[in-house]
Amino acid sequence: MFKYLLVLAIAALVIYGAQHPELLGVLDQDPDFKVWVNQTHIPPNNDPYDILNVQSREERPIIVKRILMNDNPKCVNMEASITYHAETPVKLGEVLRFALGIHGFNACSPVQVLISTDRGDSVYHFN
Repeated sequence: MFKYLLVLAIAALVIYGAQHPELLGVLDQDPDFKVWVNQTHIPPNNDPYDILNVQSREERPIIVKRILMNDNPKCVNMEASITYHAETPVKLGEVLRFALGIHGFNACSPVQVLISTDRGDSVYHFN
């Protein structure tokens, strides 16, 4: 009888731990973001301008510390973004936008994006 109760208690702990990994510190995962690039056009020549979009998929607010594209710190100028503010938590669904430059002229073509946060790093690859 004791064995069955012990197995039942262990199963309950496993289920509870799977539902609340943040409490146990188990199954730590990288922060989750949706990352994509789109274009806008800027006057007066209507040049295509590339924009890097980073959307939080984190339930809890998260602080983005750094974004590095293609291992080149010159690709993303975080201070030039009007949606990013240093040390300000990003909420679920919120999108940060970063100018990359004129498409095909001075914009970095994204291959890899590293997002560093207060809860770890995430890496995204473009094909």
